[in-house]
Amino acid sequence: MKTKLILALLTICGIASAQGTWTQKADFGGAARCGAVGFSIGTKGYIGTGYDGSTLYKDFWEWDQATNVWTQKVDFGGIGRDEAIGFSIGTKGYIGMGSYFNGSIWTSLKDFWEWNQTTNVWTQKANFGGTARSGAIGFSIGTKGYIGTGLDSTNATQDFWEWNQATNIWTQKANFGGTIKYTSVGFSINTMGYIGTGLDSTNATQDFWQWNQATNVWTQKANFSGTARGEATGFCINSKGYIGTGTGMHPYGDFWEWNQATNVWTQKANFGGVARYLAVGFSISSKGYIGLGSDGNNFQDFWEFDPNGNGVNEISNKISVSVFPNPSSGMFTIQANSQQLLANNQIEIYNVLGECIYQHICISANQQIDLSSQPSGVYLYQISSNAKILASGKFVKE
Repeated sequence: MKTKLILALLTICGIASAQGTWTQKADFGGAARCGAVGFSIGTKGYIGTGYDGSTLYKDFWEWDQATNVWTQKVDFGGIGRDEAIGFSIGTKGYIGMGSYFNGSIWTSLKDFWEWNQTTNVWTQKANFGGTARSGAIGFSIGTKGYIGTGLDSTNATQDFWEWNQATNIWTQKANFGGTIKYTSVGFSINTMGYIGTGLDSTNATQDFWQWNQATNVWTQKANFSGTARGEATGFCINSKGYIGTGTGMHPYGDFWEWNQATNVWTQKANFGGVARYLAVGFSISSKGYIGLGSDGNNFQDFWEFDPNGNGVNEISNKISVSVFPNPSSGMFTIQANSQQLLANNQIEIYNVLGECIYQHICISANQQIDLSSQPSGVYLYQISSNAKILASGKFVKE
């Protein structure tokens, strides 16, 4: 006999083999936005620039891992912009490139700026060596910074450049090994750089490449195991790389780990917040961080990923919710204990790949969901209001 299953304190667990824990931290101190830049220096994280659909931002904020507090720093030295790049070298942070709206068209940029953590001062450095562009990737290895791919005023690119912190000189390196692309993910592990996913001239991609700083050679590694996508985010922790969120046909919330030693991708616990694209990602020591971004609405939430966690996102449900029948052959009812608690909130349903297959704004305490056209398996639901998760759980379609 099928029974009614009360899901008062369940949280999204992803698939059974998923691991890692997402914990929501203090919301970003500035306005909600997407296409911002993030990097870390020591135990501090930094986010700045970005776009909310009407305003191009140049504010710059510091997050303290120890206190979970955001503090505004001096504004970025250049103009406000969207889809810039950023990285850090030592105690210096760098932001450059991106695009701005000049009143009639979007215009790409190639300026490049250094921020001094000690003095809180921005200094303009030599312009990027390639063409102006947005949606590029940036990372650092030792005392060198690297920028490549991206979208210039008309075309996707595949050139790749090195910036020398000591000489302030840009040098072109071997072109990226894959096709032209933009809005990819880039990060470094030890002396190797990595670029993966992104949009080419016509499609979302899932190829993943390694660049050797010593030999200046690109080598293709195992393709990203999630759905092809652009506008994802990522970071590295020790010898592991991570890629998640992004968009293809719709926003994604899945999250994946790549092992440098084995060249194997493993799915981890789904991102703790709402599925999104153009988010910010960076790591501090043994933890990773993702925040901001958009799914059509902009976010300012900020989440911490612990790869050693147990795979259950640390969110206590704020409303009591039941799903019935569970399991079901297709028709489910999600019911809250009060109409006032559920009405006007958003319900999203995800498959185990982190793909959002259903979105709806509730108008009553009982929301019927028809998954008859979906394959059998475990599905995850999430109820949110203004990007704040109120309840989450899972159910089974027979």
